[in-house]
Amino acid sequence: MHKSTDCSLIHNGDYDLIDVEHNATFADAVRFRTTMVEGSLQAPNIQGENLIINKGVVRCSGKIRVKRIAGCGTLEVKGDIVCDSIQLTGSLVSDGNIYCSGNMEMTGTLSNAHRITADEMQLSGVLHGNDIDGRSFTVRPLHSTMFSRFGMPDYQARSHADAISVSNVDASRLTCRTMTVDTATLRNGTSVESAACSTSLGIDRTSSVLLLTGACRRTHLRAVS
Repeated sequence: MHKSTDCSLIHNGDYDLIDVEHNATFADAVRFRTTMVEGSLQAPNIQGENLIINKGVVRCSGKIRVKRIAGCGTLEVKGDIVCDSIQLTGSLVSDGNIYCSGNMEMTGTLSNAHRITADEMQLSGVLHGNDIDGRSFTVRPLHSTMFSRFGMPDYQARSHADAISVSNVDASRLTCRTMTVDTATLRNGTSVESAACSTSLGIDRTSSVLLLTGACRRTHLRAVS
């Protein structure tokens, strides 16, 4: 079933394609192969395969369970997100947990109140997070003169996380309370209160680790922007 809507309730059922061009609301048992959001979507929960945001806004008061989240826009979720992959430019705000079995790639802002679990997580922009778990985590500011020129969000601001537990971390302008890693690269004013590092720690002169444990090899890096 194909549903194209500009202002309506999407009734319960199974859909191949839902195209939200303006404003739409999901009933509580909508399932889909692909939902494309160009306008605004409100939903009590979202369940399907592909959630594509095309300069739109998605607000979900419950859980999102899909294979893939992709596109450009705003995603606000009160419950958990369970997916295979995320590739999103814009803003993601989650009050629940994020479970991503594959890769998570964000450009913009990511705010999460609980735990983010992903195999490989890459963020170009700003993180406001609690716990980060996975194999690899990279975070760095997104540099562009147009942000200040056009009054856009500050994607060069400092990122924050409470606890990071990954194999490899590469961080710039990050403040973190505890970090448990095999290898770490810390640059551009990254500040860590306590780190347990088993293999190697690369750190530039602008960054700091207050308490370091583990038998890691420490190297000094040249500061880069």
